[in-house]
Parts: sequence; structure tokens; C-alpha cells
Amino acid sequence: MVATFNSLDIVEQPKRSHRRRVALVRPAKIASAGTWSLPVTPPLGPAYIAAVLREEGHEVMAVDAMAERLDQRIRDGHLMFQGLTIEETVNRIDPRAEVIGVTIMFTQDWPYAKRLIRAIRERFPEALIVAGGEHMTALPEFNLRDCPELDVCVLGEGEETMAELVQYADRRDEFDRVKGVAFLKDGQYVQTCARQRIRDVEKLPQPAWDLFPIETYLSNRNAFGVYRGRSMAILATRGCPYKCTFCSNPSMYGVAWIARQPESVLNEIEGYIRDYGAENIDFYDLTMVLKREWILEFCGKIEERGLKFTWQLPSGTRSEVIDDEVAAALYRTGCRNVTYAPESGSVRTLQRIKKRLRLPRLLESVRAALRNKIHVKCNIVLGFPDDERSDVLQTVAFCWKLAVMGIDAVEVMLFTPYPGSQLFDELRADGTIGELDDEFFRSMVAFLDPFVPSKYCKHVGGLELSFWRFFTMGSFFAISFALRPWRLVRLVVNIVKDRSETVLEHRLGQMLRRPSAKPAPVHAAPTVG
Repeated sequence: MVATFNSLDIVEQPKRSHRRRVALVRPAKIASAGTWSLPVTPPLGPAYIAAVLREEGHEVMAVDAMAERLDQRIRDGHLMFQGLTIEETVNRIDPRAEVIGVTIMFTQDWPYAKRLIRAIRERFPEALIVAGGEHMTALPEFNLRDCPELDVCVLGEGEETMAELVQYADRRDEFDRVKGVAFLKDGQYVQTCARQRIRDVEKLPQPAWDLFPIETYLSNRNAFGVYRGRSMAILATRGCPYKCTFCSNPSMYGVAWIARQPESVLNEIEGYIRDYGAENIDFYDLTMVLKREWILEFCGKIEERGLKFTWQLPSGTRSEVIDDEVAAALYRTGCRNVTYAPESGSVRTLQRIKKRLRLPRLLESVRAALRNKIHVKCNIVLGFPDDERSDVLQTVAFCWKLAVMGIDAVEVMLFTPYPGSQLFDELRADGTIGELDDEFFRSMVAFLDPFVPSKYCKHVGGLELSFWRFFTMGSFFAISFALRPWRLVRLVVNIVKDRSETVLEHRLGQMLRRPSAKPAPVHAAPTVG
């Protein structure tokens, strides 16, 4: 009986494959031609996957198409991309690669990424081509049918799934043994059962930044938030426990919030200071400041070690935990910039989008941050599907209140229906979103391009929403500079001296110094479709 059980056990478990050559590709950055700022950020997800694959014994190489040609910006109609062309990207891939993974985070990137995958398949007819990221997780069947050259999609967190999938590179008829993937089998769509979230994040190796052109990011004034010196990316926590209807996080990661030990995070930061000369740390966490005990312990450990670096929370954080005590601890330990994400100044809108937020509490938290000399930015979204003009006007008035209080910036975006979010599903169900065609992909850049109107609000037209977007940001800064004229002087001085303390200074400096875009070569144009 024992022999039979062991034999069956061996059959059920995936066999460790021989050492494989794996290439991970981060495509060029895609945006609308009218985008005024393009944050250039290192690829944290692929760097984690590369580290895991290398730890498994595979030979891993990376092609970061954006960082390898930061100076190249190509414009093609309404689109602009930054980085290597498709041909240049494919030429960078090791010709011996057996598995090629492409990361596709944002839906607006799909038309270009699809052309890249087709070019990879033409050059590597026998390789296993894998794609992962939020867009792939949200629309796996659509992507597989839209791009038959793609073999398999990785859904959700990619480290464990990719490591197992590589073992099946020469047994493609057994992909159904791998959790968390989707593929086509004889024309039928197959999606395996979901893989559980990685709970013991401490066991993951640190990102394999040595495989990426990290010095390019460090030496080119790039930062996710505000440039405050050589900036490294890091994750202290994973996930978010909230279920906002506009966010794709629940379908990508679920609602579990998993934090690393503060000691582990600081060990990684110390390594970046020592090995890369890092001066600033950008936390890419969705919701880092969630538990008061955790953030106070983290700050306390920084002080115990006597570490000197700046850090910031550029992607948005919750307001419930940040009071005067926490804000003071943040500032003492180097936190200089915090982004809040209230999304709207309308209580009715907040309830509809399931944003579990009390505006009075958020304002208290903002005041605490300001009292402790932390620069504050707030993210605002106009034009949710059920927004009425009154909701928009309440949000405009809310931004004025923030200006009077003294925050540094509001970033006003137009609603974009992210695939994988509840609102995307609802808009598809009621016919507002039809075919996922060129027009849909063009609409996905509306949140970054002030000249692309949104069309998803039922009660306020797209052109009117574009007006309110310009008006809200313009009036915010008019109030801010009128009440605090020294900020305008600081803005000019910092731009001239090529430094930044706020998001506005950083973005304007980027815009003034970025290389001009050139027309796309016919063979390299990132045309939609």
C-alpha cells in the first residue's frame, strides 16, 4: 500500500523540469499623445518573478523595453509610446529562450502588446509564450482569442504560478494541472481553479533588480511620486481589503491584506541604500497604512537603526490611521509625500462606488499630515456612471476646501472602466461597453489625457466633464497660489534648479525636460488593432 501511494503521489505532483531559459519582457510604455506626464517606474512584478525563477534554478534574462530607450518617444496618431520599438524589443530577446513571459498591466497597452506577442511568435515559433498582469487577469478569454499566438495567461499573483508553469513548458497538454492559468484547448476556453494568495511573503526572494537596467531608473530623475533623489521601488504589503466598484484589485488579488515584517522591509531598504545608493523609497503598496500598530512599529524600527532616507506613499492611502501621532512618526522617519484617494466629494457617489470613507475623517487626517509638514496630494475622479451634475459640483467644492486647507495638489481624472472591476461588468451588461474594439481601447487613456472626453457617465456629457476637470484643477491651484504665493515662487525656483518637493513641481519639470516625440516608422507604429 505504501508503494502504491508513493507512486500515485509522484504522478500527481509536477516533476521538476531541467534548467530552462526564460525571458521576461516589459513592453514599451503606452499613453495618449496628449498625456502631459508619463511616470517612468521600474517593473516590480517582473523583478519578483525573475527572482523566483532564478531561485528555482532557471536561467533568466529580462528585456525592459521602456528603460532601454527612455529617450525614445514615438507618436502615432492618438497614441504615444516610450521605449524600444517592437522590432528592437524582439531583437533583445535571447534567441535560445524557451519560455517568454510578457507583462501587461493596463488595458490601454493591449493593442500594442498584442502586436509585440505576434512578433515574438514569428521570431520564436517553438517558445512557450506567457502573459500576465492585471489586464490579462481581467480578460483572459478575450485576450487568448484576440491573440492566438499567446499560449497561456497567468491570473493574479504571478510568482508561484509562473514557477510551476515553466515546469510544464514541454507538456502543454497538461496545463490544466497548474492552478491560476487560462488557455485554449482545441478551441475551448479553459480556466483552472484559482491559486491561493501567497501568505508567507517573507519566503519570497527580493526582486532581481540586477537583471534590469535599474541604474537607468536611478539616474534619470524617475520616480513614481515626487523625485527626491535616487528612488527604489518596494512593496511592504500586498492587497487591499476594500471592494471599491471602480477598482480591479478584488479580481486580481482578492481582499486579503498581507503585510511583511517591518524588519524584513528595512533589511531590503538598507540593501538598496548600500548597493544602489538609494536616497528615496517609493512604496507601491495599494494600502500600506492600514494597521496603526504596523506603521508605528515600522517607523520605530527606522529610528532604532538610525536610517536616513526619504520615503513616500504615491499610490494612495487610507485616512483612518493617520492622526497627529502617526503623521509625526512618518515625518520623523523621512516620509515627505503622501497621497490620499478620496475619489469624490459627494457622499452619494462614495456610497455608490462602495468607497468606505468618511469625508470628515479624511479631512482630519489631511490636517494632521499638514501640521506635521508632510506634502499632501489627493486623487479625484469625475464622471462615475451614476454621477449627476450635483455630484460633480460637490466634488469641485470639496477640492476648493482642500486648497484652502493647504494641500499641495489634486489630480483630477475622468472615470475609466477598468476590466475586472464591478463597474466594468455592469457597463458591459447594460450595453454601455459593447465590443472591445479600437474605440474602447482609445477610451481607456481618458484618465491620463485631458483632451480625451469620457463617455461613461449617464447624466453628464463627456465634453462637460472635460471642462469640469480643467476647471477643478485650475481653480484649485488658483486658490492655492493666491492664499500661499510663496508656493508659486518655490515652484519656479525648484523647476529652474531641477529639483522637486511636490507632484506639480515634479510633473512640470518632467514635461519641460522630456524629449520630443517623433513620428512612428511604418514598421514600428503602435497602431490600435
